[in-house]
Amino acid sequence: MANNINPLITQLLACTTAGEAKPVVDELVRQLCEITALDLHPALFLDEHATITPQGKAVSPTTAAQCAEDVQRTRVFMQAVYAAIQQKLQHKDSQGISLLYAGTGPFGLLLIPLLPLLDAARVRVTLLDIHAESLAKLQQVIDYLGVSHFVAHSEQTDACTWQTDQRYDLIISETMRQGLIQEPQVSIFSHLQQFLKDDGWLLPEIIRLDLWLSSGGSPALGASGPPDVHLGRVLQLDKASAIQIGRGDMSCAQGSLWVPDYASRLKHLKLTTFIQVFGDYQLHENQSQLTLPLFERNARVQPNSLLRFHYELGAYPQCVFAYEKMPALTVHSLPDSLEKNVQGIYHLPRLWHKVQLRKQAGTSSDIAQQLADIPASEWLLDRILFDQLGAGLEPALQKCYAAHELAEFEHWLANETVGDMTPEKIQRANQAILHFINNGTSGLDDSLALPLDAQQLAHWDEQGYLVVPGVLSPEETAAVRAAICEELQIREDDPATWYRPAMPMQKIMVQLFTHPALEVARKSDYIRRIFQQLWQRNDVVMATDRVSFNPPETATWQFPGPAMHWDVDLVAPIPFGTQALIYVTDVAENQGAFSCVPGFHKQIDEWLAQQPRGVDPQQQDWSQWSIKPIAAKAGDLIVWHHALPHGSSPNRAQLPRMVQYLNMYR
Repeated sequence: MANNINPLITQLLACTTAGEAKPVVDELVRQLCEITALDLHPALFLDEHATITPQGKAVSPTTAAQCAEDVQRTRVFMQAVYAAIQQKLQHKDSQGISLLYAGTGPFGLLLIPLLPLLDAARVRVTLLDIHAESLAKLQQVIDYLGVSHFVAHSEQTDACTWQTDQRYDLIISETMRQGLIQEPQVSIFSHLQQFLKDDGWLLPEIIRLDLWLSSGGSPALGASGPPDVHLGRVLQLDKASAIQIGRGDMSCAQGSLWVPDYASRLKHLKLTTFIQVFGDYQLHENQSQLTLPLFERNARVQPNSLLRFHYELGAYPQCVFAYEKMPALTVHSLPDSLEKNVQGIYHLPRLWHKVQLRKQAGTSSDIAQQLADIPASEWLLDRILFDQLGAGLEPALQKCYAAHELAEFEHWLANETVGDMTPEKIQRANQAILHFINNGTSGLDDSLALPLDAQQLAHWDEQGYLVVPGVLSPEETAAVRAAICEELQIREDDPATWYRPAMPMQKIMVQLFTHPALEVARKSDYIRRIFQQLWQRNDVVMATDRVSFNPPETATWQFPGPAMHWDVDLVAPIPFGTQALIYVTDVAENQGAFSCVPGFHKQIDEWLAQQPRGVDPQQQDWSQWSIKPIAAKAGDLIVWHHALPHGSSPNRAQLPRMVQYLNMYR
């Protein structure tokens, strides 16, 4: 068999990224498996050939070989070992160096394939592995590469107890998992360090463990949510600490960390691993199987408390944490909706408590039962409460989820809603909550003037949508546009500002819920009467909704949606409900106009019954539907039956479309 390993090693040492290295590593592993006749992925693999020692698990030869497939691990370690050898040789001038490699596995991957690039007169190697099978296969690799003259000694032994009179310039061992759990890396280094020369090096040079409060994702992988909070370092395994632990002093592997106040979504503990193999050859979080984070889920550490830790040696090495948990919410039953908070608001204590329980869903049967007992209709009560207090549903739920205490959420409500938390506002909210709880009904009061005439009502009944002109004045729509521009930091008359990156938008939706300019429409008696007339009842509730900004498409900015869709559960029969918006700019049909399928509310139940089982009715070829874009003037209200498929559209005009969304419901 021709020696094809050497060219691969030369290529691998030149690679700078995992992507560049992957085909090289894949081929290297394939050839090593062929040389050793090792089946890397047997059909039934239980890892029964691992050895459990008093210092941890020594993985089987097959598992050790599988580690070679971790591309970044292989690239960084091999490049680091080669660089360390070269630097050590430079320090020694014409003298030779001695290397100890503990835990070689069947390939000896971190060192043996590098030997053909070195001078056997200056490099002598000692090889240790606990498994005879690994050493037998390793000898096949050594023979294939023709490097047996580098090997001073090879021995089947436990590296945690092995003894020698020899002293080494480099000791190499990668016998670890992430978080230094289960495998004996710490015990091996703390034992073998005594065989280093005074100027000798351990490789890896540094293995560092850090503890974080985390929401459970990884910023490196683009996870959303509050940033992780670094609590501090738990352990740094290096030459100095290996010497200290080898003397029986574990003080470098124990201590305490202060836990500050933190966002409640950071309920998990995360242990991260950083590896400095040699110099700049490093592995950071998520770059390798060795640096995947470990989580202690639902830790819910008590804020403003001490967390204690220590690294535990033994048959299963690991970091152990001791801390005070936040009190479980299950010690109290859910408050009744008529229980008031300190400001006298109904339902708010129950809503906050309910959200906290949902954060712990799945952690106990008690929590599961409490959540299961909550009626589905209560979601509407939650919404009524937020809307009556003038808080947008989405930001309010986010803040409620993040708040440690009800008082924190109450403070947010008082400061983020428009206007003070006045007794009048609280009274309106309480009346609406009582009305809902008591299943109150309030028919339409037709003693007052009704805004919609017979022709408009006929159009509504037939088409399912209605354009009501001039519900806001030019001055009022200008104020809403100014609020949108202020939120986005753009100028209405300057197209160069319309496409600024990182604007607070979700597609074309602008996350602006509370502003005095938006309250004008919400408090309009005329608009309220329109909805009351359509609903045929007085007790409809005004939603606190957001705004949107849809600029013209360009070569570099395309309409992101939302395209045609429904915002109602598509389960027949579809109940009555409305949705609405107010154009605050003049909008032509080609200017990103609101679009819908007129009249579909009359046939949706029959259409749903005809849909194939298992098919999502939201997924449609909308090009086959009769979609109508609705042009209207600034200040015009468009209200539609929520059974109509609807959406925005690409803006192919010259000016942006701006909208205030609003609705009333029951």
